[in-house]
Amino acid sequence: MQPPRRTIPIVRVWRRSIGAIVSGVREDPDFRSLTLVAASLLISGTVFYMVAEGWSFVDAFYFSTIILTTIGLGEEPGSDLAKLFTAVYALVGIGVLIAFGTAFAQRLVEVSQAEQELEQDR
Repeated sequence: MQPPRRTIPIVRVWRRSIGAIVSGVREDPDFRSLTLVAASLLISGTVFYMVAEGWSFVDAFYFSTIILTTIGLGEEPGSDLAKLFTAVYALVGIGVLIAFGTAFAQRLVEVSQAEQELEQDR
């Protein structure tokens, strides 16, 4: 019998999380589609703010992220077009991100249960 592996807890969490996403994308067409939509939403927001506001990639990506995660931080785009886009982007994007988060959490639970079953069988 081998002694249990000791890893730093945060490393274990990240490894399990990345594993859940990778296996979900490989095995579950619905999860794959949701991941693609969430990534596309983040990319499209980033590109829009780069073009419409003239922001750098980092600033546009940062703003897209804080909008989709509802953090907000009181920042706002300058043009009316960008403000209208942001309103629609937030309404659509927050729902998509919630759906992705829910699917990810379900996937993570499945992976954790499978790992526990493997350890019990050993």
